[in-house]
Amino acid sequence: MSRTDLRLDLPTGSWLGDVSRRVPAATLRVAETIAVDGDDRQPTDGDPAVAATVRVGGTDRDRVEAALRDHEHVSRATAVERRGDVRTLRVVGRAPAYLPAARAVGLPIESTVEVVDGRAAVTVVGDRGRIEAFGRRLAGDGMTVGVAATGGDDPDRTLTEAQRDLVFEAVRAGYYDTPRRCTLTELAEANGIAKSTCSETLHRAEGRVMRRFVDGEGPFASESNAEGAAAGEAESPQTAAFDGEEFDGEDRDADDSDDKEFSDDRDADELEARDREEPVRSAATEP
Repeated sequence: MSRTDLRLDLPTGSWLGDVSRRVPAATLRVAETIAVDGDDRQPTDGDPAVAATVRVGGTDRDRVEAALRDHEHVSRATAVERRGDVRTLRVVGRAPAYLPAARAVGLPIESTVEVVDGRAAVTVVGDRGRIEAFGRRLAGDGMTVGVAATGGDDPDRTLTEAQRDLVFEAVRAGYYDTPRRCTLTELAEANGIAKSTCSETLHRAEGRVMRRFVDGEGPFASESNAEGAAAGEAESPQTAAFDGEEFDGEDRDADDSDDKEFSDDRDADELEARDREEPVRSAATEP
């Protein structure tokens, strides 16, 4: 797995890019992005409508809020919190320019996306082949993509290849969106596996990720652990054009043990029922 920090020059027509260029002294931080339904949805030329939590810093917060409300691809911008020099807004409109490309290749967006004067700082974690595909899609959409920093592959990979592939497919299909755009049954059918196998594979993958997060290992290290490891492991940041040639292709993992069939589907049915009652909120994949 590779952790890569990208710098994206957002295109004209992107509300994040347009507004941040209009108010260059402001800093916009997209902390969370989720799909929306019902009255929040607006026509967006085929792009999905989303609700984004945007924290605005700087002295021009009123100008940013007014510019968001005036933008043609924003249906609503509402202030939900004012604290000190930061204002938190709920923005409903077209998905941020980088999000459709990330979903298309099954690549989660990690942490907060920061935008200043039309340039977004985006961190992604995944195999190099998917990161390269993400960059090519962005370039095809008219964005200039630069690599600010990249980490090496983790020799002790968190997930098996089977788990990784299914998790990426689940993210791309919207299984982890709120509300969900894909059920467990639909995900299993789309991947040609039994629902119980699908449930078990996702459950094991989620368990591995959560254990690494709690233990502070690898790319999921806490800030204190990450600072301690940075002295010996961090690479010098670089800025380079995204031409895709610095990536070697997709990782390979021989462990396919989690593909085994499970005869009893009752656990999967119970999990799916609970999912419908209380959808799981994904990390801001997502902007």
